[in-house]
Amino acid sequence: MLQHYVFLKYQTDTTDAHIQAFSEKMLALQHSIEEVQHVEIGIDELHDERSWDLMLIMQFESMTALRAYQIHPEHIAAIEFNSPQVANVGSLDFNRTYPSANPRTTE
Repeated sequence: MLQHYVFLKYQTDTTDAHIQAFSEKMLALQHSIEEVQHVEIGIDELHDERSWDLMLIMQFESMTALRAYQIHPEHIAAIEFNSPQVANVGSLDFNRTYPSANPRTTE
């Protein structure tokens, strides 16, 4: 399963309403684009200097599925809606090769 993480830093004048609308558009893609296996959105709580404002966590069956999603008209429409407000964007795509860490337990 290919993990696709996108990190967004918004311009300082971006409204909460815009971020909410973009989040809703991205969540809806899970139901309208078959290649999208999972969508999760995190919005920053700390607002530190190094913080990103929003993170998308998405899953795809393969790199081919991700590439099909990237050129899908509904994805392009969501990006065109959001792009004017974005100051910086980063991404990380990887196949999970290590097991998730187990939470620490106390005895």
